[in-house]
Amino acid sequence: MGIPLQGSLLQERYEIQGLIGKDQSTITLSAIDHHEELPVTLRALQPNMTSEEERNIFLQDAELAFALSGRINETGSIRVIDYGQDGPITFLVKSELPIRLANEAGTQPTAAQSGEIKAEQDWLAEGDRAYQLGNYEDALTAYEDALTNDPVSAETWSGKGATLVHLGRIEEALLAYDQALSLHPHDPDLWNSRAHVLHELHRYDEEMLCYDQALALDPNYVFAWSGRGITLVEQNRLEEALIAFDRALVLDATQGVIWQAMSDALYSLRRYEDALLAINRALALEPDNATMWDIKGNILRRLHSPDQALVLHEHATMLSPDNPIVWFDKANDLRDLKRYAEALVDYDHALTLDQALAGAWYNRGNVLAALHMYEDAIASYDQALHFDNGLISAWFNKGSLLHELGRDEEALIAFDYALALNVRYSAAWNNKGLSLFTLGHLDEALAAFDQATSLAPDEPDAWYNKAIVLERLTRTEEALSCQARATRLEQQTT
Repeated sequence: MGIPLQGSLLQERYEIQGLIGKDQSTITLSAIDHHEELPVTLRALQPNMTSEEERNIFLQDAELAFALSGRINETGSIRVIDYGQDGPITFLVKSELPIRLANEAGTQPTAAQSGEIKAEQDWLAEGDRAYQLGNYEDALTAYEDALTNDPVSAETWSGKGATLVHLGRIEEALLAYDQALSLHPHDPDLWNSRAHVLHELHRYDEEMLCYDQALALDPNYVFAWSGRGITLVEQNRLEEALIAFDRALVLDATQGVIWQAMSDALYSLRRYEDALLAINRALALEPDNATMWDIKGNILRRLHSPDQALVLHEHATMLSPDNPIVWFDKANDLRDLKRYAEALVDYDHALTLDQALAGAWYNRGNVLAALHMYEDAIASYDQALHFDNGLISAWFNKGSLLHELGRDEEALIAFDYALALNVRYSAAWNNKGLSLFTLGHLDEALAAFDQATSLAPDEPDAWYNKAIVLERLTRTEEALSCQARATRLEQQTT
């Protein structure tokens, strides 16, 4: 016996009227209780998707809800009035009327009252429909009305939580999932949903504990493994993330998004050949996914094949012409191929789609610098820094161009910003030394070159520059020593 069909009887008492809703392991059905001739709602486990342990837990929860329902006396409140098993079907029954109280009083509901009961019974289904249509404000209203009638419905609290996430009310969503879990603590779906909310709040340690709970209840829960992997990537725990993705894909190899996430992790580890294999698996499952084509193109560029990467990024722009990232990555291919004029066109197009794309402003500046259009390049770096003032390479490149243009006071400001972001940036110390030398600040220039040579002792340029300053300061022996070291280092690299 599978899902009970319309017209079938459970316990020779509850006649199934229709399906209200279904999730991973449970179904919700409308029915008629022929003992009382009243509408009721049944919540049942799907027989082929649950274990004996899960059925036992369900019955324990139902027994608790049934006991608590005995204390509810308000007319119109929803109570669990029955639970049990009929063949393979494990179920509980909810009613919106205090049936025993009504019988004891010798009264029966009027037709109008029965209509009100039916309307109240539909608030959960109404919320689910509005949620599926993306009408989240309406869904929230319906779920709240449903909870007014049945405050112990884990399913409704879960629906409210999911809706609040879409409305950006993340803290409230967490409270809703907490309520759902207090009613149904053995549901791995709820633990997984709570994990996603905690992810939005950047509470990663707590998120991981939720995945642990979900996997303790269901070790084969694919999305708990994949969610765990994605968060581990964000924490730069890449090897651990790969283990989680492996586990998820062993369980279900048809999830393109997990192959994509695995590819991203391998890319971050610079395992580009392995990343290529993973993204190919993803594309076999989702051949029209522009993001996946974009990722594959980036891998090929890292494998020093910008011409092949360009073909893939062109395909991605056709699949998703309004996506600024794919235009940006196409421009990067053209830059690597030294097709600078075409690269500028695509950087500009990406920026019409997203003016705040700092990386596009920065790489546009690099292309303009390669074309010796230094003033335009500096203006592009300024735009990049307007949107991301922590872009250290933009500060460094801006300072270097200002030095080339003889604007060394301004260059020093840019180099100091770069060094404030990374005091161990040896190239910034070297180029700061050049600007100080040009301005005649010899002692300060020497101090800057000292920093550069201590941080990058195998870099000949800083030793040459240091030798020049020492010569100007008439410290000839030290200058000759630095010059000799620079020469040796340069010979070693040729």
